[in-house]
Order: sequence, then structure tokens, then C-alpha cells
Amino acid sequence: MTTAAVERRTSPVAYGDLREWLRAAEQLGELKRVGGVHWDREMGAMVDICYRRASRRAPALVFDDVPGYPPGYRCLYGMMASPRRFALTIGGLDVATASGTMEILTRYRERMRDVKYLPPVETGSSPLLENVLDGDDVDLLKFPVPIHHELDGGRYIGTACAVITRDPDTGWINAGTYRIQVFDRNTATCYISPGKHGRLHRDKYFERGQPCPAVAVVGLDPLLFLAARYQVPPGLSELDWVGGLREEPMRVLRSETAGLPIPANSEIVLEGEFRHDEKRLEGPFGEWPGYYAGGKIEEPVFRIRRIMHRDQPILTCAASMKPPHAHLYERAFIRSAALWEGLEKASVPEIKGVWVHEAGSGRTFNVVSIKQRYHGHARQAGMLATQMVPVAYGNRWTIVVDEDIDPSNLDEVVWAMGTRCDPKEDLEITRRCWSSKIDPMIFDQKLYNSRVMVDACIPYERRGEFSPVAETSPELRSRMLAKYRDTFADILGDEVR
Repeated sequence: MTTAAVERRTSPVAYGDLREWLRAAEQLGELKRVGGVHWDREMGAMVDICYRRASRRAPALVFDDVPGYPPGYRCLYGMMASPRRFALTIGGLDVATASGTMEILTRYRERMRDVKYLPPVETGSSPLLENVLDGDDVDLLKFPVPIHHELDGGRYIGTACAVITRDPDTGWINAGTYRIQVFDRNTATCYISPGKHGRLHRDKYFERGQPCPAVAVVGLDPLLFLAARYQVPPGLSELDWVGGLREEPMRVLRSETAGLPIPANSEIVLEGEFRHDEKRLEGPFGEWPGYYAGGKIEEPVFRIRRIMHRDQPILTCAASMKPPHAHLYERAFIRSAALWEGLEKASVPEIKGVWVHEAGSGRTFNVVSIKQRYHGHARQAGMLATQMVPVAYGNRWTIVVDEDIDPSNLDEVVWAMGTRCDPKEDLEITRRCWSSKIDPMIFDQKLYNSRVMVDACIPYERRGEFSPVAETSPELRSRMLAKYRDTFADILGDEVR
């Protein structure tokens, strides 16, 4: 057993790299291997069909024997799109005994609360060194890069990825998930929305008339993919956050072309630079709102100088579609937890639950449940939530409900909106908020949107006199389940608790 393997035994994260994660997912019955599916739209279509029909019950899909490519050159979709795969990824999270989404989210928040940031350590060894391509050997299309959606403008190698950049002033290392389109063997583009951390880094280089060094990990450990979408606070690194979750520092190589850290447990890594003096037409691409929004717009060229990859490499993929799709579940979790944490840090009391809904593409429809303690409490929670990371970008609807409403249950949320909200009194609209070209309602280069906060709580002054809810009480429910358990089991099956 290697030293690394011995050390991993003490980590709450049970796997060391993507291949170990795949074996663990397969043992859980959460993985399906599929052969012979084409990279040209077929993979994305199969993923969409499976997740539209089964959603959280669909397995992760590994596509092998891709036409035109060597056996073993694989594509993976749907890494964390189920409770058990999500729990496997972050470690230390038991979802088997949880009674619902809010309980799983509470356990996840407890796991996140104890994370201590650990900076990476450099190593000279990595399976990435099995294949190092420089100069004329660089070829992005040696991998089965998919056209993920039918109307995409080309092949996208970066979807479930981590793009690593450095702030030229402070040295702060950021890892973010940004889409990467391939044009030829060493030419790509990387779209980064204004305001994102990687974009802030790139803009600083460009303002000085310099290219921006970058590393794109396009075959990655699922934990790094989670981190690249987590939005750690500015100045802190996602690589340090991964180290904290593992309770051991991430091992990194030092990029020879970009001088940036490269996670040593990766499958495929692209080293290069964003060019300040070259542009290509990028897009369109099926994006997180569920539309081909933004069209074709010139973006800076991402010039690839070197490729490193393991033998029989795995390209990690994420194709956003009209909800539901294969990477919404974990997005809802990490953003719900971050919004809940932000509200508590802003001293909003008695937050009982938060859910960033999958049906809102993990951004546009967000619900906060509170136990009201004073006049204006609901407005305070709601107005703050409309502008907080991680939903400040692209948010549309923020709903505040009472503590008896499960914020993850749309039936309950809509019922509260329909019975506890007076539209002329309980809606607040904010204008000129943060959006991007990906928003299908943006019709010019003014990247603003408006958003509404809906107070769907019982008016504070009427709480004691509001009409009682017509539903079976917890006490009667418990007695009935105990007395007629076999009857309920025949009717409801696994739904009985």
C-alpha cells in the first residue's frame, strides 16, 4: 500500500481520485457504463432523456468505446446527481437515515462548518505524467470531446471542469467552473461571466496588456468540481477548501508553462493562457437557465501550450439543460447551504430552512423558511437573500415562508404564496441587479435584471388569529401509522415512515 493510500484511510473522504470514486459509486449501484454512444450530440441526448425521466434516481453515466476513439477514452456525466453520490463525494455525510431534504441539508451544513482550509503541497509524481504533450503534439481533439446539445456552436471540452488562475497582485489562486469551446488542436475559448473570480483575475492581466496564465482541469476529482462551483470567499482558494474537506493537503504539480498548481490526482489537464490580443466567436451553448442564451460573441482565445493526461483518460462532463438535468442536485445543495450560512452571518435569526430550487435552474427561484420573531423579520430575510452569494448572480424570485413550510417542497411553497401573500402588500421589486448574457431575458449589453421578493409569511401581527391549517396532526399521524402500518405499507410502500 502506498503512503498516500495509508494517509487517505484517516480522511473522511473515502477515495483519492476519480477512478477510486467510480469504483465506490459502482459498488453503491450508482454507476452505469455505456458503450458505443457517439460524441456528436448522442451522449448529451442520452443523459437528458435519463435524467428527465428519473432525475435523482438516475445513475452516473460513463461512456466508453466512443466511435472514432480508442477504448478507455471515456466521458462521465452526472457525478453527484443523487443523495448517495453527493454523500460519497464530500465524505462524512450519512444520508441513509435522513428523513428529508432539509435534514440532509442540515447534516451537510454541519459537515461544512468544521472545514479548515489546508494549502496544497507540491509533489513530483502524478499519473498525469504518463502522457505529456507539448508543441505540435498538443491536440485537444484526441479526446472524445462532445457536442453536448443539439444547437451548440461546437465541441466543449470544459463543462465539469476547474479553471485555475492567479490574481497578479495578491497571488490568490482561484478555481472556477467556466465553459471551454474547442476550435482546433490548440485553440479554445473560455467564457467567464463578468464578476466571477476568474474573470476578475483575467481582467487585471488584460488591463496591463498581458496574457493571463491558466490551467484547466477537464478530467477531475468530483470534490474539486464541487469546490470550483462552491464560491469560497474572495482571497481564499478552492484548493485549500478541498484540502480541508479531505483533512489532508491536496498534492499538486507545478505547471511548467503557467506556473500554477495542478491537482496531481487529475485525469486531463490543459495548460495555457488567455490571450489579450486574440478573439474567436464563442457559442452558442445550452446553459444553466435551460436555454441557448447569449448567441455567438467574441471571447478571448485560450491558447493551449501543454496537455497532460493519464492513460485511458476520463473527460468529466456537465450538460446544462431545461431542468431537471444531471448536475442540478448538488448545485441546489451547495448553494442552499451557502445562502443559509450567509443569512446567519448577516445576523438574521431563526432561519429554519433554505432551498435553491432545481426547477429554477439552481439560481432563479429560492425559498427561505423562518420562525418570525418581530415585525419586518420576513422582509429582512427576503431582501438580504435576493443579493447574497451564491444567488446574487441571475436570481429572479426569492420567497420567504413560515417555519411550518418545507422550502424544498414546491407544493407547500406555492400553497403559502397563494394563501398567505397579498400581492399589493407583499411583493418587493429590485432593479438593475447582477446578471449576464446567459440570461435569456437580456436583450442588449446592459447585463442587469430585476428580481422580486415575495413575503409569503402569515402577517406577523395576525399569527395568533390566522385560520388553522387543515391537516392531520403529528400525534394522530403517529397513532395511525402504528395501528395500521401493514395497510399503509401496502398502499404507500417505501413512503411510509
